[in-house]
Amino acid sequence: MNDKKTKILYLVTQTDPGGAQKYIHDLALGLNKDRFEVEVGVGEGKEEQWMIDLEKQNIKVHRLKHVVRNLKPINDFLSGFEIYSLLKQIKPDVIHLNSSKIGATGAVVGWIYKKLKNRKMRIIYTVHGLVLNEPLPYWQRTYYKTSEKISGKCEDKIICVSNFDKQSCLKNKIAKPKKLITIHNGINLDNLNFLSKQEAKEKLQITNQIIGTIANLYETKGLIYLIRAAKILVDKYKDLKFIVIGQGALKESLEKEIKKLGLENNFKLIGQKNNAQQYLPAFDIFCLPSVKEGLSYTLIEALAAGVPIVTTNVGGNPEIVKDNVNGILVKSKRPLDLAEAIEKILEDDNLKNVFKENNLEKVKQFSLNKTLRETEQIYI
Repeated sequence: MNDKKTKILYLVTQTDPGGAQKYIHDLALGLNKDRFEVEVGVGEGKEEQWMIDLEKQNIKVHRLKHVVRNLKPINDFLSGFEIYSLLKQIKPDVIHLNSSKIGATGAVVGWIYKKLKNRKMRIIYTVHGLVLNEPLPYWQRTYYKTSEKISGKCEDKIICVSNFDKQSCLKNKIAKPKKLITIHNGINLDNLNFLSKQEAKEKLQITNQIIGTIANLYETKGLIYLIRAAKILVDKYKDLKFIVIGQGALKESLEKEIKKLGLENNFKLIGQKNNAQQYLPAFDIFCLPSVKEGLSYTLIEALAAGVPIVTTNVGGNPEIVKDNVNGILVKSKRPLDLAEAIEKILEDDNLKNVFKENNLEKVKQFSLNKTLRETEQIYI
């Protein structure tokens, strides 16, 4: 009987807390420890809490200094050697790639490593929102489409976190249908650790009605449109407060927009917070105005908190929120539509209660245990 553990190496481009990082954190800590052994490789960024959590559980985290998010030819070239060296050192049975940048490089380097070392290592790639669905210049779209197709030939399996991403991969001919599988993200429904509504509001130091979101300050999150929607609403609801929990490169430009619209007292970017989901009960409405999504963890957590949701009908969002059943879906990049949807919920207590009840039922479809078991089957 062979009781050797399957060794898995997770790779991700950057450290900033987001969907891909939470995905790795949850899988690495949740996999069957009798069957799997895990190490993690991470690119640019500072040390974050999710990495500390892994190291506390004796999961080794390797820093990859040449792996960066933006296109930088020298770094991209050197990162290939860096990943190859890590594969030689660890000798994994599976490399599981997360995010487009390291996904492309890691797949090709992994394939070369397999051939040169004559190893049977499996190459898995998870699509956390296909990069081709981002608002990109033509040259970048062409670059990413080419790199996704090349890496697709090297990968043994591509996990899509939403059916939308799977269909996008098929439409763009990234890989053959047999390589693609949808496995929805899931959360630990037995360990949600939400604060009470009163305590969450006290910790946020806000007593008014709150429209909130948890999102990295990236263009794909569409936060500029939430700010503009806030301007429309604050003209009518003077005491309404908007908060965004998250960090990212657009902080300065978003703060300029807030100031330009005179929303300094109503719209706050409060930065990154550990265990940000615990504050969800403070929100009277959760609003995610994305222009591109994979399958949002924060939407699933908002379901679990029983918070009414307004979000855009992009990516996997409609797989979580059914319009006028457990939230409201609007088209992306439309501040007026966002404002009208938020106002509809603000003005209808019965609708709030219906959405809350339906959210608490819907979240049962997004269990971490289900995600873990389905993913383990891909590894063996």
